[in-house]
Amino acid sequence: MINIKTIWDSLKTSGDIIIKTRIDGIKHLNCFAATNNITGLYLYIMSVSNDVAIPELKNYRFKGVEIFTIENENNIELNIYLLDNELKDIFSLFIQNILEDVEKSITENEAVITTLNIISKWKKLFDKINFNGLNREQQKGLIGELLFFNYLLEHEKTSTSILNAWTGSDYKDKDFTFGGIGIEIKFTSSKNPKITISSERQLDSKNLNELFLLLFTAEEVKENGFSLNSLIQQIRKKITNQDELNLFNENLTLIGYMEDDKSQYNTKYSLKNTLVFEISEEFPKIIKNQLPLSIYDVKYSIELSAVEKYKINFEELFTKL
Repeated sequence: MINIKTIWDSLKTSGDIIIKTRIDGIKHLNCFAATNNITGLYLYIMSVSNDVAIPELKNYRFKGVEIFTIENENNIELNIYLLDNELKDIFSLFIQNILEDVEKSITENEAVITTLNIISKWKKLFDKINFNGLNREQQKGLIGELLFFNYLLEHEKTSTSILNAWTGSDYKDKDFTFGGIGIEIKFTSSKNPKITISSERQLDSKNLNELFLLLFTAEEVKENGFSLNSLIQQIRKKITNQDELNLFNENLTLIGYMEDDKSQYNTKYSLKNTLVFEISEEFPKIIKNQLPLSIYDVKYSIELSAVEKYKINFEELFTKL
């Protein structure tokens, strides 16, 4: 497997401004890992024939990344340039994704189309990530997902199956999907707990056999509680396969959890209750097919007392997974 970060780190300083080396793991394409000798910033370059059509990419940018082409006499170079050193980790994942997919391409045209599709996907991802650290609500969302992740590990679910089910870094509408079963997770430390729904898609069971809502209620404490950081450390210790641990860490990065921001994530909580609701047709909710075409991104709250009859035991949910 090609490890782009290792290749970047192994590049030796020379008198050139741009230092590059061909990525030998992709023999049928001319792909290069490069660094700027002055700034230390990473680049990825793919060189293709002049007759390969590349759309206009002049001054094409998204957060921390610039993409442009350089036309030479015998080739065109597609450059993907990191602009911010603080984004090295997530940029590495971005380029790693490109390499893994273009390796399957047969022609240069196919490789360019594949690369542009990945760029489009990652632009959306970069636009969603808060590079200044997770805000309090994002932290709570991740805590809820990790509480469930940790519970599954403690109850003999394999890290492989959990990682396959966890959709957090894909920004999908359900937090976990086990086959035809979807699970949406909420975490609240409010003194008057309620269910807060952030879109008309979250409780939509379309394409699922069953959908469940899992609500963790907690309170902030000064000691003897768990934090986002402590949950992550617990899970890391339980994942024994290195590739799976790498995948777990990559998912955290894609969600926006950066190691440099760890000092922001030490708020401690004590778990008070765990509630599971079966999202049936009758469960009070707003879903996409109920809305006029011009209305979207609907946010609303559900009073807990109104959904008591939809509660099931946590063990009942677990037996379905």
